[in-house]
Amino acid sequence: MLQIEKILETMPYGKTKPIKVKADDGKVYVVKFRSDGMARKDRSITSEFIAYRLLERLGWNIAPMTLELIEIDDVAVVLAQKANIEPESLKFMRESLGTNIAIPYIDNCEKLHGEVENKQFIKHLRTIDNILLNDDRTIDNPNILKDQTAQRRYYAIDWGLAMDSTEVYRDIASGEIANRMMYFQNCNVVRRPEYLLRSHLVRDTLDPQEIEGIIYEIIESIPPEWETYEERAYLAQILTARALNKKIFE
Repeated sequence: MLQIEKILETMPYGKTKPIKVKADDGKVYVVKFRSDGMARKDRSITSEFIAYRLLERLGWNIAPMTLELIEIDDVAVVLAQKANIEPESLKFMRESLGTNIAIPYIDNCEKLHGEVENKQFIKHLRTIDNILLNDDRTIDNPNILKDQTAQRRYYAIDWGLAMDSTEVYRDIASGEIANRMMYFQNCNVVRRPEYLLRSHLVRDTLDPQEIEGIIYEIIESIPPEWETYEERAYLAQILTARALNKKIFE
């Protein structure tokens, strides 16, 4: 697991106030917190963890690769107190001791303006977003970065509001999941009016025998200290059903 060596700044985008750090491997990462003010503890980073691990296993290079686990301990909090970061970032760090996530920082990128001009990127992104019940990509907030050094290079970011704006986690925790299991397994989130890529009727075809094993392996690798670890059986059931369900793309 990575350790934080130096805290550089609060990132200029994101309500969860992630921070840019230099880790003990010498690389620069964006750290997202277990507690981020958006949902109950560990929910947002669990969705991020699943998304990135699934992209890695499928070989879809549409996001900053590879997600790493990073520790926030008392030493890191002291570093944060001395760094020039926003108060919300420091607050979230104090509430997020333990295992967090680190995503490679990419230079020379800016927020997407206009259309995505890469059909393969769109196909992969719509597929992963629909599997993970993520419709958090709008005209105002696309959660897509455009590489300024490559004409058709894009990076998808931020699956923190996947799992239907974290309602999957809420219903599992409240015991209401049985009442909405069919809905979560069958709803088509990439056809919702607000979703940025709704008009692109494309998806990637997945190998049924391969994808089920991949999803279960990823879910089982959720860090045991995260509160969502106890919910992993339901998460695997929902995501596997969605990955195998062609109807969600009709």
